[in-house]
Amino acid sequence: MHRTPFFSLVVAAALGGQSLAQDAAETISSADLAAVKAAQAQRAQAIESVYGAVVAIFGNDRGGGGSGVLYDPAGYALTNHHVVAAGGVEGWAGLADGHLYRWTLVGTDPGGDVAIIQLRGKKEFSVAPIGDSEQVRVGDWAMAMGNPFVLAEDFRPTVTLGIVSGIHRFQEGSGLNQLVYGNCIQVDSSINPGNSGGPLFNVRGEVIGINGRGSFEERGRVNVGLGYAISSNQIKLFIPELLSTKVAQHGTLDAIFGTREAGVICHTVNLDAPIAKAGMQLGDKLVAFEDFPISEANQFTNLVSMYPAGWPAKVTWERDGTRQSAHVRLSSLPYEPIVKQPNKPDEEKKPSPRPAPQPPPGGRPPDGFPPGKKPVPRLPLPGEKSAPSSPAPVLSAAGKIRDANLNRTIAEQIVARWLSHCRGKDISIAGLRMEDQLVRSGETVGKQVLQMANDGRIRVDCELDGKGRSLVYDGSGYWMVTAGGVQSITQSRALRDPHFCQAAVLAALFGDKPLARYGSLALDGSDEGRSRLCYRLSVTDPESEQLFVWLSVFDDDGRPQVQLQKSGVGIDDDESIPAVIYEEWKEQEGLLVPQTRTLVLGLDEHSELTCVNQSVAIGKLDDALFQVPPQPTK
Repeated sequence: MHRTPFFSLVVAAALGGQSLAQDAAETISSADLAAVKAAQAQRAQAIESVYGAVVAIFGNDRGGGGSGVLYDPAGYALTNHHVVAAGGVEGWAGLADGHLYRWTLVGTDPGGDVAIIQLRGKKEFSVAPIGDSEQVRVGDWAMAMGNPFVLAEDFRPTVTLGIVSGIHRFQEGSGLNQLVYGNCIQVDSSINPGNSGGPLFNVRGEVIGINGRGSFEERGRVNVGLGYAISSNQIKLFIPELLSTKVAQHGTLDAIFGTREAGVICHTVNLDAPIAKAGMQLGDKLVAFEDFPISEANQFTNLVSMYPAGWPAKVTWERDGTRQSAHVRLSSLPYEPIVKQPNKPDEEKKPSPRPAPQPPPGGRPPDGFPPGKKPVPRLPLPGEKSAPSSPAPVLSAAGKIRDANLNRTIAEQIVARWLSHCRGKDISIAGLRMEDQLVRSGETVGKQVLQMANDGRIRVDCELDGKGRSLVYDGSGYWMVTAGGVQSITQSRALRDPHFCQAAVLAALFGDKPLARYGSLALDGSDEGRSRLCYRLSVTDPESEQLFVWLSVFDDDGRPQVQLQKSGVGIDDDESIPAVIYEEWKEQEGLLVPQTRTLVLGLDEHSELTCVNQSVAIGKLDDALFQVPPQPTK
């Protein structure tokens, strides 16, 4: 029998025999030993790099507890819904530096058992990067970090190491569509009461999941090597929803499928559902969802549970051998009217063998602390007053912005990050002029000139298919100039013109009142723009017209990056007014400017017209350009 070096070391260590250890050592080359030591050093370094990002979470009374992980230096941390549901909307958080910080609830997802809280008390917090859970494979090393059984009274987290023992698992929930673990990661890393909400890391120190559930013995709540983590890719999809301060909801096609010999067949569909209006009928075969091939109904249920309500999902189905595809916004799964807060910890459910076609009710909250076990913080705060636990948000308001002021503050932070990405800190821009060719189906059909002053004045001259017009904002009113004369128009009418709309949004790159000049700014939640996850922001004017702006959450490599992807005045599939896609950003005198802008229609964003940049000029613009009637363009 051939013995690998690792096998020989294990045997030697187990038997404790000196001769066996010597034999084993002789079979290990210096290169192998160096590789083992390097892997060990890498693991220790990865742990050290994220140690300060792991959070011990307590309620206002510092009782109970759970874990979390900071992913954003502004203090935003991920945890479980059931952790904050027990603690309310505020409490205390301990970090490895030994200090306690106040936390407040930002948003929560009862359906997928995730929440975001914000820690306060430092200008910048240590963070852990969020990884790609689709790269996780069975057998990968996985590290769980948190505060099980409140062992870390100094708030330094406990680390356990194991392997990924299963992927794409499904764990049924409790109540109505709550605490459903769809497409989750199964690990044998020790996850015990108190680990809930804490991070599951790969060996590079990237968060691949949030630990939330374990399978325990009926007595003693002892870990038996079966833990479950919500996948990081599901969590990414919900980050904009949670930051919008919502009680987030999960999406559904409003259709039920069953696995038959012919494939995954639709046997129930709500005729008012978007998918029915898109053409799906009873008896149709589901082929793919979001470009993932579907071979079983359980697989589809597992997959759709990852997506938030309102997500523009691509669905492909087949009828009589003919395939059809459509992009439809997912409907909302409902919750029970209120959050039920348990008086004592409940036992874990045993693992569900397979998912049902729809996430079924039943089960109990998946974590808690042994009775009588309370954290004893080492650093009490002077003058602190005892405060009872505050109630968690009610579920009857699911899908709605819970805290408008906090929502607006977060939206402003997101816009500020976009602007800091696109321009230098000390850059001063008096104006921007962009000249573009208009291309349709590879043929030049016109041109446009966008001119934007840093005080918000805008002029757009557009010639398309032989017809010309100018739209002007002179600082006090909006005007349209055509061959027929000058016409005063509303701001809403101006923004509905996609050529003016792109100028208005780009003016935010260097203006002194970005976006807010057009109305009230808010973060709507998660959406897709240019085929990537986005924060969708809305700007609502006094006439209730809305301008929407899509800013990316991550770049192509999965790293956090806020960048403009899309803008427009509609979000529905049947919207007849084109939105604008922004691509190919290039630096011009310290300012990133999109070289290509494409006018698109529908949720599938099919191209109508492309604006190809020919020249960019940065500097002061002639005031006469913004006079009404406008002076001829030079």
